[in-house]
Amino acid sequence: MSLSLGAQTTYEGTLVDSKCYLGMNETGNDHGQMKACGTMCLKGGTPAAIVTKDKQCHALIAPSGALADYVGQQIRVVGSLHNGAILAKSVQVNKGGRWEEVKLGGMAG
Repeated sequence: MSLSLGAQTTYEGTLVDSKCYLGMNETGNDHGQMKACGTMCLKGGTPAAIVTKDKQCHALIAPSGALADYVGQQIRVVGSLHNGAILAKSVQVNKGGRWEEVKLGGMAG
């Protein structure tokens, strides 16, 4: 059996923790009185997601723990879209106007 993957596309937007974004529309790392809530959620296994400029939310098929320190920041994801989720091949975070690669561990999209 052959698995056909979709075309690789670049997506830009805000990294969010999917639970707090979908439940409370939170896009930052601090959620009300909960400081670093987004980071804690991703380190605990909650799926990461990207919210694009046109307000589309896509779950990221990537290790949440590797992305946990970047919740609320601008990211660039190269990957393929499958049923609304992005199979991430690479992720970069914008640090001071420069894109820096995020190490995803042994996962390859």
